[in-house]
Amino acid sequence: MNPVLQFIIQLVQIPAIIVGFIALLGLLLQKKEVGQVVTGTVKTVLSLLIIGGGITVLINALVPIQKMFAMALPSESVTTFVTFDEAVVSAVQSNTATKLGTLIGLTLLFGYMFHLLISRITSQRYVYLTGHMIWVHAGGFAILFYSLGLPNWAVVLVASLVDGAYMTFAPAMAQPFMRKITGTNDVAFAHGQTILNVAAAGLGKLIGDPKKSTEHINVPKKLNFFRDVAVSTTIVMFIVSFIAAVGAVIKVGVAGLEGGENPLTGGQNWIVFTLLQALGFTAGMLIMLYGVRMLIAEIVPAFEGIGRKVIPNAKPALDVPVIFPFAPNALIIGLISGFLGQILGMVVLALIGLPMPIPSVIVAFFACGAGAIFANATGGVRGAWAGGFMWGFVGWILISVAYYVGAFGDLTALGASSLGFTVPDVIIPGLIVHFLFVIGGKWVATAVPVILVLALVAIFWQPRLELPKAETENTENPADAAASSK
Repeated sequence: MNPVLQFIIQLVQIPAIIVGFIALLGLLLQKKEVGQVVTGTVKTVLSLLIIGGGITVLINALVPIQKMFAMALPSESVTTFVTFDEAVVSAVQSNTATKLGTLIGLTLLFGYMFHLLISRITSQRYVYLTGHMIWVHAGGFAILFYSLGLPNWAVVLVASLVDGAYMTFAPAMAQPFMRKITGTNDVAFAHGQTILNVAAAGLGKLIGDPKKSTEHINVPKKLNFFRDVAVSTTIVMFIVSFIAAVGAVIKVGVAGLEGGENPLTGGQNWIVFTLLQALGFTAGMLIMLYGVRMLIAEIVPAFEGIGRKVIPNAKPALDVPVIFPFAPNALIIGLISGFLGQILGMVVLALIGLPMPIPSVIVAFFACGAGAIFANATGGVRGAWAGGFMWGFVGWILISVAYYVGAFGDLTALGASSLGFTVPDVIIPGLIVHFLFVIGGKWVATAVPVILVLALVAIFWQPRLELPKAETENTENPADAAASSK
């Protein structure tokens, strides 16, 4: 690959750098003073690094818990696999037996260019800024259209067009609910879980009452410590990790966890180990939330320059943690209910003989928790419980079906053995394209999504737009939103 192109592709894959560059551009377009430009750019980059550091600490605590759940499963009688988007794309991209690594890189580059173009010429003015999801979706769509047997140029062209449209219209689909969650219209949502989050919000609206928010839950005075998100999260995660540890102990014994050649606990007492994992998870979450608050404080003012000069009225579409401070109670409810939904999904899959994704606390937290926050905005406490559970259950069924039918081709042959995609915004289009391929062949499966993208661009075509005016469509008092984020 051309060194310059390789440099650009690798740069785009670093969220902190690319978002920092966009903040820099926004501040320069507003002709801010040098000090303000430097401060805003550096703090934006640092906020992404803080978020990334928090997520690393959090995931380092979750991985052993997930391994204990894997130990507890009766793997002899069921087919299990790991659902992990980044692992799939990384494994496929690293496989030198195919040209998919290059195709994924080109899709990432041209897909983002299409995204900015579509945002500029339609009324859906969003800029997608979640770096790892930009990479995951470029990889997912490239793998999908490669599996149809298209020429390489067609894979890049079609995957880039679909990818660019996705990054434009997915934030637009979530924005009505983002206004309810945040109380403002300043930021948008950018993550591959959008479809199920919106479905969770719809479910919450059907069965709940948004006035009975999870953040208004009355806790008895003697249990006031539960109102502290750090304490409540630690307790919940200790219970979850303890259940996983007990299951593993029943299956492999204490010696299997603490001893042997590769002890999971490193020789540490398994109960102490589970407690430390719970505390590590909470520490990571608190670091992440601090970074999110810093990011919002810096990126929104900086983005005014992009909105006014490059893509009028554009909104930054940010990663899932951006909504966590607005409903931390709903986040914990989603973690619990989503994990229960995964377990029920696994039971159903085992009964009907489909492959079983290993339960993921990471998905329960980041995806089911976010689904609960969306559902809380429309259905309060009842919506949060139902939304998180629905995400876990439906998500696990979709993950299994996509893996079973080979919606993305033979992933094992491509280097991703026993790995499957997680995010519904990749899986659902993948299943639709696979179905079209089965009934009509590769060109039908290619033509339909392209026509759909062109139709959406035509429907929302609006190359000229007035400069931003004061937002008047807030659905919630900003003071209330600020209070809920504390």
